[in-house]
Amino acid sequence: MRRAGAVLLGVLGAIVVIGSPVGARPHHPTPTPSPVPVADPAITAMARKQFVAWQAGTINRSLYAAQTSDELSDDKINQTSIALGKLGALTNMAYVGPLAVADLPGTHGYIYQMQCVGGNVYLFMVLDQNQKIVQIFFKDTLTVETVTASPSPPPS
Repeated sequence: MRRAGAVLLGVLGAIVVIGSPVGARPHHPTPTPSPVPVADPAITAMARKQFVAWQAGTINRSLYAAQTSDELSDDKINQTSIALGKLGALTNMAYVGPLAVADLPGTHGYIYQMQCVGGNVYLFMVLDQNQKIVQIFFKDTLTVETVTASPSPPPS
C-alpha cells in the first residue's frame, strides 16, 4: 500500500509541475519603469515666476531673447493674462520633462503642468544658451507630438 501511495503522489506531483490552471494567462515580465525626469530647481523657479507674471500680465521683457520680446505685443500679453487668470491661483506645478525643439539648435526646452484652483495648463518654455526665453506658450492638453523621450544617462 505504501508503494501505491508513493506512485500516486509522484503522478500528482507531475501534474502540478506540468499542468497549469485552465484559462490562466501566460506570465510576462513587468517592464522596468522609466526614470522620473528630474527638474532643475532654477528652471522650475523661473517657470513658476513666468506663469504668475503671465497671469498678472506683467512680464519682464529683459528675461526674453530680443526677437521674442519684440514679438510680444501688449494685446497678446493681455489676452493670455485674461485666459490664464481664469484658472485662479497657482497651487502646485509638476515637471513633465524636456521639450526638444529641432528648429532651434542650442536651446533647451521644458514642459511643466501648472496646477491652479480652477484647472490645469501646460507651460512650454524654451531657453537659449544665455538662459533667455526664446519661446513660451501654454496649452490645455499635452499631446504626443509635443513630448519627446530622452535617453537615460549612461551608468558611471
